[in-house]
Amino acid sequence: MKRQMKTAAAVLLGLLAMTACEKKPKNEVKGAAIEAVERDTWHYFSFTTGAEVGTGKENVEDNGLWFARTDWDMAVNRYNIRTNSGAATSVGAQGGVYTFGDNVTFDAAELPAGADFVADKAVKEESMGTDSITTIKSGAAVVRFKTNAEGEMIMPPQFMKAPVYAFRTADGLGYYKVAFTQYQNEAGESGHVRFDFEKMN
Repeated sequence: MKRQMKTAAAVLLGLLAMTACEKKPKNEVKGAAIEAVERDTWHYFSFTTGAEVGTGKENVEDNGLWFARTDWDMAVNRYNIRTNSGAATSVGAQGGVYTFGDNVTFDAAELPAGADFVADKAVKEESMGTDSITTIKSGAAVVRFKTNAEGEMIMPPQFMKAPVYAFRTADGLGYYKVAFTQYQNEAGESGHVRFDFEKMN
């Protein structure tokens, strides 16, 4: 009897050891495309469904309608990004974005403990030939622009790859890492956005 118990215990310990050594199952990397060529239009995207939910113009009425919804997680307007959070929600959505360091690749990106997800804010921007405008958006962007030593954008614009981001879903429960892979098409036209995304365990 004792021998059988020892054998059963050994088998159980072996199974536990094998389970502990197993790696987390890897989630599927998916790709998506958003044709954000219109300067006054936001394209709203859900990571849960992996699809674009709809579009809205950059005006008080359309923004108000979208800010009252929780079925989108990220929105794209040319190179600008919105998350369903902060000033971009009127119903307490819990989205946000975390920016990985420049040396972090998409495959290696893992959320650190206590990662700070930043909510959207109203940002005042200078616009060529017009008064400054205020846009509600996140600090994330599809691309970065090369700047000079004074921090001013070099003209004509020179695009630089954006870092890897982690987006939190509107319900505050899901996390997806995102790498933007394209901003211009083969003809050099801007607003043809492509990105890879993967659910994070």
